Amino acid sequence: MKKVPIKVTGLEMVKPPELSFKVVVELDKKMEKGVEKDPLLQQEFQASASEVLEQTKKTIEQKCKVFDKAFVQMVNKGASDKDMQKQLKGLNDAIKNDMKIAEKGAELAAQKAWTKLQAKKKEWKKFKIKVAVSIAGTVAGLAVSIAAMATSPFSGGAGAAFGILGLIKSGVSLAKDIGKLATDIDTAKKHLLVELKVVEKAAQNKGLYAANEISAAVLNEFVGVAQPSIKTVEDAADTLKAKYAQMVVKVHDLSKKLNKVLKEQDKLKAEFLKEVASKLKKHPVKDKKAQLTMISKALDTALAPNYKAVDEAISKVQIMYADTRTWAPKIKDLMKRVAQLKIKDPKGLKVFREGLKFAALATSPIDGNAIANTTKDLALGVGGAVGGYAYDKITSKALDGTVFDAA
Repeated sequence: MKKVPIKVTGLEMVKPPELSFKVVVELDKKMEKGVEKDPLLQQEFQASASEVLEQTKKTIEQKCKVFDKAFVQMVNKGASDKDMQKQLKGLNDAIKNDMKIAEKGAELAAQKAWTKLQAKKKEWKKFKIKVAVSIAGTVAGLAVSIAAMATSPFSGGAGAAFGILGLIKSGVSLAKDIGKLATDIDTAKKHLLVELKVVEKAAQNKGLYAANEISAAVLNEFVGVAQPSIKTVEDAADTLKAKYAQMVVKVHDLSKKLNKVLKEQDKLKAEFLKEVASKLKKHPVKDKKAQLTMISKALDTALAPNYKAVDEAISKVQIMYADTRTWAPKIKDLMKRVAQLKIKDPKGLKVFREGLKFAALATSPIDGNAIANTTKDLALGVGGAVGGYAYDKITSKALDGTVFDAA
């Protein structure tokens, strides 16, 4: 039998060999001429030889499957040409060994068949046969060239993943800063109200108002003791305004950074799938479209928890930003009261003093602790997404069960 194909379904890389199988049985010359044409004789020898051939084919088919899987794993791990050639040589050496075993097996099978024939025809018992077996095969190869298959590890989207980690780290830091500022603003507001209450009360009496300012200046200059005065009120007001301005900027920055995380996540996916498509072009797998779809869905699944965590954080930041903006008119009212203390002309002071009789000394509440608690939740939520953006974990989940699965 010449060029018998080794047919194996499901192979991605290995191109199986073809076998040429020859068994020659030389009968004893003393046997009756023409006996080689005996149907029973031919049937027994052919059956025994075919059985060995089929067994050899199955053995080689199994080896092709095992080596094919090994080749897939090597390619996905970026194996070198040298390593691939070594693995291919190992397959061919194993096949050659199977053929040697088959040669001996066919010889023994023919001898066994002859023994069975001798039992059926007693006149053949005194005769002997000679068996010569030769099995040759083509060399097993690869469906595509090693150079085309050998690839480097995946890196598409790695830069975006690394950038996301930096954004999250910065976001967590911002959330902590916002929490501290919220608490500081609450404290600064309370401090300003205390200062205002003392100075505004003094301002209601022209004599006491002046005396309060003089005594404050003397104490600050020589003793270093801070006493409520127009200057201390102005300083407290400046502190409150500055911290609030910082907070608004930082909340806005945090919102922008979190939105950028989602954009970078989209970039990560696009770059990764672009590389997958590029590698699939070189890969011998037949249904490339199905592989790409499978990987794309798995990647979405891997990124979904991260997207949800960041999206929820953005919603919280938006609510927090709206809450902090409600502080603006309250702080503005306090600044008006501070500005009134700077009036120097008698008429202005008189109007101011009359107004104080009807003014509420307390302002609307600024709940810095509530914002601070929100930022703690934000820091934990966003920070918890860091592990989900580890590039090796994302790619491992995306490639699981595909032709690029290195497991």
